[in-house]
Amino acid sequence: MNHLRTTAYHPSANDMVERSHRQLKAAIKCHQNNRWTETLPTVLLGIRAAWRDDLKSTCTELVYEEPLRLPDEFLTSKDNAAKFDDAAEFIKDLRHHIQQIRPVNGTHHGEKKNFVFKDLATTEYVFIRHDGPKNGIKMPYDGPYRVISRNKKTFVIDIKKKKVRVTIDRLKPAYIIVDDHSKEDISREIQTSTPNTITKEDQRTRSGRRVCFPDHLQVGYA
Repeated sequence: MNHLRTTAYHPSANDMVERSHRQLKAAIKCHQNNRWTETLPTVLLGIRAAWRDDLKSTCTELVYEEPLRLPDEFLTSKDNAAKFDDAAEFIKDLRHHIQQIRPVNGTHHGEKKNFVFKDLATTEYVFIRHDGPKNGIKMPYDGPYRVISRNKKTFVIDIKKKKVRVTIDRLKPAYIIVDDHSKEDISREIQTSTPNTITKEDQRTRSGRRVCFPDHLQVGYA
């Protein structure tokens, strides 16, 4: 049973929404009307048609690719035709600029690179990581196993006289010490170096007193 801790949701903590709400509230206060629902459409129309110096355009032109027709334009003359031509020319240039933009290949910053031992290219024996379920005393690696063949991504391992292909991400080189002498030579050296019995020697204390121990308690007694 897992206990998940979280904090309560506070809408006022969303800065993107609250910034736009602050702008709406300031614009509604400028109108002398107690019913703000009647003033809200006019305020939204003004925000959408407002000129943005950083974008050199309005929000409506970026969305619909043409300027928004305001109510006063239906009543005034069209003496400012050149002004609308400039806006249309800007939208044309903006559309051409957007068409020239090409997507950039994204990068996965959260992807971790697997560590690969350099000695895997030359080692003869490897350990295989055990990825299945295991108890507390289960060793993390199995082996060592002999390498039959290898490539850049996978190895062919001899596991219980069967050829098993394993990915290189699960392998770790095994460093095995090869004995120069056989077991017979080692046992022969031990027999010749160690005598069958140990000769008795007189043991004396600092005062010169001779100490004797029972024969059955002495090491090497025969």
